[in-house]
Amino acid sequence: MKFCPNCGAELKPEAKFCAVCGTPVAVATTPPVQQVPPPPPVYQQQQEPVYEQAREASSAFKEAITGNTNLVQRVINIITKPKQEWEVIATEQPDTMKLIGGYAIILALIPAVSAFIGFIGTSSYLSNGLMQGLMQLVSAVIGVFLLSFIIDWLAPSFYSEKNFGKSMQLAVYSYTAMWVAGILLILPFIGRLGMLVGGIYSIYLLAIGLPVLKGTSKDKVVGYVALIIIATVVIIAILQLIILSILGIIFLGRI
Repeated sequence: MKFCPNCGAELKPEAKFCAVCGTPVAVATTPPVQQVPPPPPVYQQQQEPVYEQAREASSAFKEAITGNTNLVQRVINIITKPKQEWEVIATEQPDTMKLIGGYAIILALIPAVSAFIGFIGTSSYLSNGLMQGLMQLVSAVIGVFLLSFIIDWLAPSFYSEKNFGKSMQLAVYSYTAMWVAGILLILPFIGRLGMLVGGIYSIYLLAIGLPVLKGTSKDKVVGYVALIIIATVVIIAILQLIILSILGIIFLGRI
């Protein structure tokens, strides 16, 4: 309710003049609403080009083979004292290209070269040895990526952290035992037995690393590991068949 400032008569809310004395009445106006500018568009961060990733992996590979990294010490520690080493790894920032170029490829060369040497010792065809070596190398590197995706994909089902970088760390460093055991492939029969033992130990490394890197509760580790193994074995078996078929076509075509 408002009143005339001159005569005090009661005014209607929308009145601009006093009906009694004719005095103009100021009409209260609401201040204009300031237009808030829209926030700048959020652009999705672009992934690094493939050639940049390849360059990073190549640089990591060169650093590792020249002894500028702790690769040897990491291999020794993850095999001899895995519980303590997983704690150290958990404090590190995951770098996919360094994990692949500076660790996985180098260690994957152990079974690849050993398989090549062992195969040419029992076969007169050099191409067969090359096929075996290349299959070991390619399937190992691709297998790490697949294992990482499987670990990360299954993480929510076991109330674990979904983080691909940590999943990659788990995959790469768990593979260590099997890659090191691959040196025994120089002797084909013993080598396969050695790879089996190395694979079992790699599973043990994975089981120890899951609670540390992914926060998996101990009562869910067994089920998590079991599903990872089943999925990985099936995928790797199919992958190796595909790789072997492709390499076979390439080498047989050249012959």
